[in-house]
Amino acid sequence: MSKLGLWWVRWNGSDYESRMTVGNRKVTVEDFRERGFDRVVVLSGEGRGIKYSGPFYNSGYNDGREFARWVSNHIYGMPLYITIPFSRPEGFPRDQVQMPFEYSGANSYYKGWIDGVPSVDNTDPTGFYWSYESCLQTTSYDGAHVTKEFIQYMSNYIHSNGLELIWIPATRDRGVTYLREESFDGILNIGGYFDYVFIQPNYYQNSVCIEYINGHKQTFPYSYEKLVEKIRWFYEELPRNIKNPNTEISIEMEADRTILGIPCNCDNGHNCPENMKCDCNLEKCYEHCREHQPQKAIDYALDYVKALIDVGWKPSNLAYYFSTDFKVIDTLQEQCRRELNEPYV
Repeated sequence: MSKLGLWWVRWNGSDYESRMTVGNRKVTVEDFRERGFDRVVVLSGEGRGIKYSGPFYNSGYNDGREFARWVSNHIYGMPLYITIPFSRPEGFPRDQVQMPFEYSGANSYYKGWIDGVPSVDNTDPTGFYWSYESCLQTTSYDGAHVTKEFIQYMSNYIHSNGLELIWIPATRDRGVTYLREESFDGILNIGGYFDYVFIQPNYYQNSVCIEYINGHKQTFPYSYEKLVEKIRWFYEELPRNIKNPNTEISIEMEADRTILGIPCNCDNGHNCPENMKCDCNLEKCYEHCREHQPQKAIDYALDYVKALIDVGWKPSNLAYYFSTDFKVIDTLQEQCRRELNEPYV
Protein backbone atom coordinates (compact mmCIF):
# COMPACT_ATOMS: atom_id res chain seq x y z
CA MET A 1 0.00 0.00 0.00
CA SER A 2 1.32 3.46 -0.94
CA LYS A 3 0.86 6.39 1.42
CA LEU A 4 1.14 9.84 -0.16
CA GLY A 5 2.13 12.80 2.01
CA LEU A 6 1.68 16.41 0.88
CA TRP A 7 4.85 18.51 0.98
CA TRP A 8 3.97 22.21 0.97
CA VAL A 9 6.36 24.75 -0.55
CA ARG A 10 6.17 28.40 -1.58
CA TRP A 11 7.95 31.01 -3.66
CA ASN A 12 9.39 33.72 -1.38
CA GLY A 13 10.17 36.20 -4.13
CA SER A 14 13.67 34.96 -4.89
CA ASP A 15 13.57 31.18 -4.34
CA TYR A 16 11.37 28.33 -3.17
CA GLU A 17 11.25 27.25 0.44
CA SER A 18 9.69 24.33 2.28
CA ARG A 19 6.85 25.08 4.67
CA MET A 20 7.05 21.69 6.38
CA THR A 21 8.21 21.37 9.97
CA VAL A 22 8.50 18.94 12.85
CA GLY A 23 7.84 21.38 15.64
CA ASN A 24 10.52 24.03 15.18
CA ARG A 25 12.78 22.29 12.68
CA LYS A 26 12.49 21.75 8.93
CA VAL A 27 11.30 18.43 7.58
CA THR A 28 13.46 15.99 5.60
CA VAL A 29 12.49 13.13 3.32
CA GLU A 30 13.47 10.80 6.16
CA ASP A 31 10.72 12.34 8.33
CA PHE A 32 8.16 11.26 5.72
CA ARG A 33 9.67 7.80 5.44
CA GLU A 34 9.85 7.23 9.20
CA ARG A 35 6.12 7.89 9.51
CA GLY A 36 5.11 5.41 6.83
CA PHE A 37 4.93 7.61 3.74
CA ASP A 38 6.48 6.23 0.58
CA ARG A 39 5.45 8.91 -1.95
CA VAL A 40 5.37 12.69 -1.81
CA VAL A 41 3.17 15.26 -3.58
CA VAL A 42 5.05 18.57 -3.87
CA LEU A 43 2.57 21.43 -4.09
CA SER A 44 1.53 24.91 -3.07
CA GLY A 45 -2.24 24.78 -2.91
CA GLU A 46 -3.76 25.40 -6.32
CA GLY A 47 -0.67 27.30 -7.42
CA ARG A 48 -0.77 30.67 -5.68
CA GLY A 49 2.56 29.99 -3.98
CA ILE A 50 4.33 29.07 -7.24
CA LYS A 51 6.35 31.55 -9.30
CA TYR A 52 4.45 32.84 -12.35
CA SER A 53 6.32 34.46 -15.24
CA GLY A 54 3.55 34.84 -17.81
CA PRO A 55 0.89 33.01 -19.84
CA PHE A 56 3.04 31.41 -22.55
CA TYR A 57 4.79 28.12 -23.24
CA ASN A 58 8.30 29.46 -22.58
CA SER A 59 7.20 31.00 -19.27
CA GLY A 60 5.63 27.71 -18.19
CA TYR A 61 8.69 25.76 -19.30
CA ASN A 62 11.08 27.99 -17.37
CA ASP A 63 8.86 28.10 -14.28
CA GLY A 64 8.47 24.31 -14.31
CA ARG A 65 12.18 23.79 -14.79
CA GLU A 66 13.05 26.16 -11.94
CA PHE A 67 10.57 24.44 -9.62
CA ALA A 68 11.88 20.97 -10.57
CA ARG A 69 15.46 22.09 -10.03
CA TRP A 70 14.64 23.22 -6.48
CA VAL A 71 12.80 19.96 -5.80
CA SER A 72 15.72 17.86 -7.09
CA ASN A 73 18.07 19.70 -4.71
CA HIS A 74 15.86 19.41 -1.63
CA ILE A 75 13.43 16.48 -1.98
CA TYR A 76 15.01 13.29 -3.25
CA GLY A 77 15.14 9.58 -2.60
CA MET A 78 11.37 9.06 -2.75
CA PRO A 79 8.89 8.87 -5.69
CA LEU A 80 7.39 12.31 -6.34
CA TYR A 81 4.32 13.85 -7.89
CA ILE A 82 4.98 17.43 -8.99
CA THR A 83 2.18 19.99 -8.93
CA ILE A 84 0.78 21.56 -12.09
CA PRO A 85 -0.04 25.04 -10.72
CA PHE A 86 -3.53 26.02 -11.81
CA SER A 87 -3.69 29.52 -10.31
CA ARG A 88 -1.55 32.61 -10.55
CA PRO A 89 -0.58 34.24 -7.25
CA GLU A 90 -3.69 36.47 -7.45
CA GLY A 91 -5.97 33.46 -8.08
CA PHE A 92 -6.77 33.56 -11.80
CA PRO A 93 -5.91 30.59 -14.04
CA ARG A 94 -2.38 30.69 -15.45
CA ASP A 95 -3.60 30.17 -18.99
CA GLN A 96 -6.64 29.17 -21.01
CA VAL A 97 -8.35 26.03 -19.72
CA GLN A 98 -11.13 26.03 -22.30
CA MET A 99 -8.87 24.78 -25.10
CA PRO A 100 -7.02 21.46 -25.12
CA PHE A 101 -3.28 21.25 -25.75
CA GLU A 102 -4.01 20.03 -29.25
CA TYR A 103 -5.19 23.53 -30.18
CA SER A 104 -3.27 25.74 -27.76
CA GLY A 105 -0.01 24.08 -28.86
CA ALA A 106 3.25 25.89 -28.15
CA ASN A 107 1.44 28.80 -26.48
CA SER A 108 0.15 26.77 -23.52
CA TYR A 109 1.68 27.65 -20.14
CA TYR A 110 0.53 24.32 -18.74
CA LYS A 111 2.15 22.35 -21.56
CA GLY A 112 5.34 24.35 -21.02
CA TRP A 113 5.32 23.49 -17.30
CA ILE A 114 4.78 19.79 -18.05
CA ASP A 115 7.76 19.87 -20.46
CA GLY A 116 9.93 21.94 -18.13
CA VAL A 117 9.71 19.66 -15.08
CA PRO A 118 11.27 16.53 -16.66
CA SER A 119 13.94 18.65 -18.38
CA VAL A 120 15.75 18.56 -15.01
CA ASP A 121 17.74 15.37 -14.45
CA ASN A 122 15.86 13.72 -11.60
CA THR A 123 14.97 10.03 -11.35
CA ASP A 124 12.34 10.49 -8.61
CA PRO A 125 9.36 12.11 -10.39
CA THR A 126 6.57 9.58 -10.95
CA GLY A 127 4.09 12.02 -12.40
CA PHE A 128 2.07 15.17 -11.96
CA TYR A 129 -0.63 16.41 -9.61
CA TRP A 130 -3.43 18.51 -11.14
CA SER A 131 -3.81 21.18 -8.49
CA TYR A 132 -7.27 22.58 -9.26
CA GLU A 133 -9.37 20.91 -6.55
CA SER A 134 -12.91 21.84 -7.55
CA CYS A 135 -15.11 18.79 -8.10
CA LEU A 136 -17.36 21.12 -10.11
CA GLN A 137 -14.79 21.67 -12.86
CA THR A 138 -16.07 20.83 -16.35
CA THR A 139 -19.64 21.51 -15.14
CA SER A 140 -21.61 24.70 -15.72
CA TYR A 141 -21.36 25.51 -12.00
CA ASP A 142 -17.60 26.11 -11.98
CA GLY A 143 -16.41 29.64 -12.70
CA ALA A 144 -13.01 28.64 -14.08
CA HIS A 145 -14.63 27.05 -17.18
CA VAL A 146 -12.21 24.12 -17.37
CA THR A 147 -13.30 21.85 -20.22
CA LYS A 148 -13.32 18.09 -20.39
CA GLU A 149 -11.21 18.33 -23.56
CA PHE A 150 -8.50 20.29 -21.72
CA ILE A 151 -8.23 17.57 -19.04
CA GLN A 152 -8.35 14.81 -21.66
CA TYR A 153 -5.47 16.21 -23.74
CA MET A 154 -3.43 17.07 -20.67
CA SER A 155 -3.86 13.49 -19.46
CA ASN A 156 -2.95 12.03 -22.85
CA TYR A 157 0.13 14.22 -23.11
CA ILE A 158 1.42 13.29 -19.65
CA HIS A 159 0.76 9.59 -20.23
CA SER A 160 2.51 9.73 -23.62
CA ASN A 161 5.64 10.76 -21.70
CA GLY A 162 5.40 7.71 -19.43
CA LEU A 163 4.26 9.67 -16.37
CA GLU A 164 1.20 9.44 -14.14
CA LEU A 165 -1.46 12.04 -13.37
CA ILE A 166 -3.25 12.28 -10.01
CA TRP A 167 -6.02 14.50 -8.64
CA ILE A 168 -7.29 15.30 -5.11
CA PRO A 169 -10.73 16.88 -5.68
CA ALA A 170 -12.69 18.60 -2.89
CA THR A 171 -16.33 17.59 -2.39
CA ARG A 172 -16.83 20.17 0.40
CA ASP A 173 -20.41 20.04 1.76
CA ARG A 174 -21.90 18.09 -1.14
CA GLY A 175 -23.78 14.92 -0.29
CA VAL A 176 -24.06 11.73 -2.30
CA THR A 177 -27.25 12.85 -4.07
CA TYR A 178 -25.27 15.73 -5.61
CA LEU A 179 -22.22 13.61 -6.41
CA ARG A 180 -24.35 11.10 -8.34
CA GLU A 181 -25.40 13.77 -10.86
CA GLU A 182 -23.00 14.52 -13.73
CA SER A 183 -24.37 18.05 -14.04
CA PHE A 184 -23.23 18.73 -10.45
CA ASP A 185 -20.09 16.59 -10.26
CA GLY A 186 -17.00 16.84 -12.44
CA ILE A 187 -15.47 13.69 -10.92
CA LEU A 188 -17.91 11.65 -13.01
CA ASN A 189 -16.89 13.57 -16.13
CA ILE A 190 -13.10 13.58 -15.84
CA GLY A 191 -12.11 11.14 -13.09
CA GLY A 192 -11.25 8.49 -15.66
CA TYR A 193 -8.45 10.61 -17.11
CA PHE A 194 -6.41 10.27 -13.92
CA ASP A 195 -4.39 7.31 -12.65
CA TYR A 196 -5.37 8.04 -9.05
CA VAL A 197 -8.21 10.16 -7.65
CA PHE A 198 -7.94 10.82 -3.91
CA ILE A 199 -11.27 12.41 -3.00
CA GLN A 200 -11.57 14.85 -0.12
CA PRO A 201 -14.63 13.95 1.98
CA ASN A 202 -14.22 17.36 3.72
CA TYR A 203 -16.03 16.04 6.80
CA TYR A 204 -13.26 17.38 9.01
CA GLN A 205 -13.96 20.92 7.76
CA ASN A 206 -17.74 21.04 7.24
CA SER A 207 -20.55 20.75 9.77
CA VAL A 208 -23.37 20.62 7.19
CA CYS A 209 -24.06 18.35 4.23
CA ILE A 210 -26.23 19.52 1.33
CA GLU A 211 -28.36 16.98 -0.52
CA TYR A 212 -30.34 17.35 -3.76
CA ILE A 213 -33.70 15.73 -3.18
CA ASN A 214 -36.71 15.98 -5.53
CA GLY A 215 -35.10 18.91 -7.32
CA HIS A 216 -34.43 20.92 -4.18
CA LYS A 217 -31.47 21.57 -1.91
CA GLN A 218 -31.82 20.25 1.61
CA THR A 219 -29.31 20.82 4.38
CA PHE A 220 -28.45 18.17 6.96
CA PRO A 221 -25.81 17.93 9.69
CA TYR A 222 -22.64 16.40 8.26
CA SER A 223 -22.85 13.49 10.67
CA TYR A 224 -20.63 10.44 10.93
CA GLU A 225 -23.40 8.51 9.14
CA LYS A 226 -23.18 10.96 6.23
CA LEU A 227 -19.40 10.44 6.12
CA VAL A 228 -19.89 6.66 5.93
CA GLU A 229 -22.47 7.12 3.17
CA LYS A 230 -20.09 9.31 1.19
CA ILE A 231 -17.12 6.97 1.55
CA ARG A 232 -19.28 3.98 0.65
CA TRP A 233 -20.29 5.77 -2.56
CA PHE A 234 -16.63 6.45 -3.39
CA TYR A 235 -15.88 2.76 -2.85
CA GLU A 236 -18.86 1.00 -4.39
CA GLU A 237 -20.44 3.25 -7.02
CA LEU A 238 -17.90 5.77 -8.28
CA PRO A 239 -15.41 3.28 -9.83
CA ARG A 240 -18.21 1.94 -12.03
CA ASN A 241 -19.43 5.40 -13.02
CA ILE A 242 -16.15 6.95 -14.20
CA LYS A 243 -15.84 4.24 -16.86
CA ASN A 244 -12.10 3.60 -16.58
CA PRO A 245 -11.05 0.41 -14.77
CA ASN A 246 -7.45 1.65 -14.69
CA THR A 247 -8.31 4.65 -12.52
CA GLU A 248 -7.89 3.95 -8.83
CA ILE A 249 -10.28 5.71 -6.47
CA SER A 250 -9.29 6.45 -2.89
CA ILE A 251 -9.71 9.24 -0.34
CA GLU A 252 -7.63 11.92 1.29
CA MET A 253 -7.28 11.63 5.06
CA GLU A 254 -7.77 15.10 6.51
CA ALA A 255 -6.45 16.83 9.63
CA ASP A 256 -4.55 19.99 10.52
CA ARG A 257 -2.82 21.86 13.32
CA THR A 258 -6.08 22.47 15.19
CA ILE A 259 -5.53 19.09 16.87
CA LEU A 260 -2.29 20.33 18.48
CA GLY A 261 -4.06 22.69 20.89
CA ILE A 262 -1.53 25.48 20.29
CA PRO A 263 -2.17 28.14 22.97
CA CYS A 264 -2.72 31.80 22.17
CA ASN A 265 -3.69 34.88 24.11
CA CYS A 266 -5.95 37.46 22.50
CA ASP A 267 -5.31 39.99 25.26
CA ASN A 268 -1.61 40.10 24.47
CA GLY A 269 -2.01 39.97 20.70
CA HIS A 270 -2.45 36.95 18.49
CA ASN A 271 0.59 34.69 18.64
CA CYS A 272 -0.63 31.82 16.46
CA PRO A 273 1.64 30.16 13.89
CA GLU A 274 1.47 31.29 10.28
CA ASN A 275 -1.89 30.76 8.56
CA MET A 276 -3.67 29.95 11.84
CA LYS A 277 -6.32 31.99 13.65
CA CYS A 278 -7.04 32.54 17.32
CA ASP A 279 -10.16 31.29 19.11
CA CYS A 280 -10.26 33.79 21.97
CA ASN A 281 -12.83 31.78 23.94
CA LEU A 282 -10.69 28.64 23.96
CA GLU A 283 -7.39 30.55 23.81
CA LYS A 284 -6.31 28.04 21.17
CA CYS A 285 -5.10 28.41 17.61
CA TYR A 286 -7.14 26.73 14.88
CA GLU A 287 -6.89 26.10 11.17
CA HIS A 288 -9.69 24.55 9.07
CA CYS A 289 -11.43 22.15 11.42
CA ARG A 290 -15.19 22.63 11.87
CA GLU A 291 -14.61 22.96 15.63
CA HIS A 292 -11.65 24.47 17.42
CA GLN A 293 -11.43 22.25 20.51
CA PRO A 294 -8.36 20.01 19.94
CA GLN A 295 -9.91 16.73 21.11
CA LYS A 296 -12.93 17.22 18.86
CA ALA A 297 -10.57 17.85 15.94
CA ILE A 298 -8.77 14.60 16.75
CA ASP A 299 -12.09 12.76 16.89
CA TYR A 300 -13.12 14.09 13.47
CA ALA A 301 -9.79 13.03 11.96
CA LEU A 302 -10.06 9.52 13.41
CA ASP A 303 -13.61 9.20 12.10
CA TYR A 304 -12.08 8.72 8.64
CA VAL A 305 -10.29 5.60 9.87
CA LYS A 306 -13.47 4.34 11.55
CA ALA A 307 -15.55 4.98 8.42
CA LEU A 308 -13.16 2.99 6.22
CA ILE A 309 -13.45 0.11 8.72
CA ASP A 310 -17.26 0.33 8.80
CA VAL A 311 -17.46 0.39 4.99
CA GLY A 312 -15.05 -2.55 4.78
CA TRP A 313 -12.67 -0.68 2.49
CA LYS A 314 -8.90 -0.99 2.65
CA PRO A 315 -7.68 1.32 -0.14
CA SER A 316 -4.47 0.26 -1.86
CA ASN A 317 -3.31 3.88 -1.69
CA LEU A 318 -4.17 6.83 0.54
CA ALA A 319 -3.27 10.52 0.48
CA TYR A 320 -2.84 12.53 3.69
CA TYR A 321 -3.42 16.21 4.31
CA PHE A 322 -2.05 17.24 7.70
CA SER A 323 -1.15 20.91 7.16
CA THR A 324 2.56 21.72 7.57
CA ASP A 325 3.58 20.18 10.92
CA PHE A 326 4.43 16.50 11.40
CA LYS A 327 3.33 16.80 15.02
CA VAL A 328 -0.19 16.41 13.58
CA ILE A 329 0.69 12.97 12.22
CA ASP A 330 2.53 11.99 15.41
CA THR A 331 -0.45 12.96 17.57
CA LEU A 332 -2.93 11.06 15.40
CA GLN A 333 -0.65 8.04 15.14
CA GLU A 334 -0.53 7.72 18.91
CA GLN A 335 -4.26 8.35 19.40
CA CYS A 336 -5.27 5.96 16.60
CA ARG A 337 -3.20 3.11 18.02
CA ARG A 338 -4.64 3.71 21.46
CA GLU A 339 -8.30 3.96 20.37
CA LEU A 340 -8.48 1.70 17.30
CA ASN A 341 -5.43 -0.52 17.76
CA GLU A 342 -4.05 0.32 14.33
CA PRO A 343 -1.81 3.00 12.79
CA TYR A 344 -3.17 6.23 11.36
CA VAL A 345 -0.64 6.06 8.51
